[in-house]
Amino acid sequence: MVSEKQSVRPKLWKMLLRGAVRRCPMCGDRKAYFTGWFAKTESCRRCGTPWRRGDVGFELGAITVTSILTLGVIVVGVAAGLILTAPDFAVIEIIVGLVVVAVLMPILVYPSSYTLWQACDLVMRPPQETSEP
Repeated sequence: MVSEKQSVRPKLWKMLLRGAVRRCPMCGDRKAYFTGWFAKTESCRRCGTPWRRGDVGFELGAITVTSILTLGVIVVGVAAGLILTAPDFAVIEIIVGLVVVAVLMPILVYPSSYTLWQACDLVMRPPQETSEP
């Protein structure tokens, strides 16, 4: 179901920014999909954009976004740790810090990764008008 408001898709950067801050990429509603940190509804509570949009493996894209963000922070953390502690590298401290990051980062970015992937999906597959009998 696509409403009249949804027929005009926002610009790419606006959708990505909305998704990055956990808003609906289409309408920008703050409480669009999530009712809690991990609990979500089937569609946006404001505009009705469905969560999965007929795609069985939708979660894989969100997991990929989480993995890329987490790996990026770990790579930057390794580089910063090595630069800041050179020439006597604090290997144990760097590893412990990065393990904490590797565990906490996916939890912290969980909702944002889903809405960001929703924005990417809407850019790649724009909503189609459906005619109901």
